[in-house]
Amino acid sequence: MSTIAKLFGRSPFNLLQRHMDQVGKCAVKMGEALDAFERGAFEQLQPLANEVSRLEHEADQIRDDIRNHILRRFFMPVNRGQVLRILSQQDSLADIAEDVCVLLTMKKLTIPAGLKDSFRKFREVSMQALDLVGSIVDELDELMETGFGGAEAEKIRGMARDVAFAEHEADVVAHELVRGIYALDTEMSIGEFHLWMRLTATLSGLSNTAENLADSINMILDAK
Repeated sequence: MSTIAKLFGRSPFNLLQRHMDQVGKCAVKMGEALDAFERGAFEQLQPLANEVSRLEHEADQIRDDIRNHILRRFFMPVNRGQVLRILSQQDSLADIAEDVCVLLTMKKLTIPAGLKDSFRKFREVSMQALDLVGSIVDELDELMETGFGGAEAEKIRGMARDVAFAEHEADVVAHELVRGIYALDTEMSIGEFHLWMRLTATLSGLSNTAENLADSINMILDAK
């Protein structure tokens, strides 16, 4: 019996947690790639991007297994559509991690002195939002055991508010970073400018998607 099939005797949330664990592996490697980028260790970026791509593919396989089982075999205490929405949003986080790493390999892009602080703050708060929503997913099996109510539900609602605040902070820092990019646009080539803008927009997807994922989990609580 496959590992996925064994998990179906428990809850859909165990499956989401399994997928989110794989998403977390993608995020860790993306973080290593961003570290290398900040150090100017360009020779490390392609191997790390390749590793993230491999991990993202494994996340896709887990996602597909879950979708196939969830549609055919599983009696769930929550709406299938809600579970599939959460799964899709988790999958988007892995996609974003892969996209960030691909962008880092497009060109030997150095970080101007005027962008270093804002870029570091931006990536840190973006990763914070991702870590926070990962912690929420870790709590989902306990949420079901408590009947989607009580102290556990309030704990998750509080964690969702933390994700929303991290997303807000990420937006503030992203605006600061974009202003810095425009201030230096005459010192950049057209390719460098557009790559910086794409990298910023793609990284913004981490906190935005994390907030959407937290909202989707909150919707389950509101429906109970």
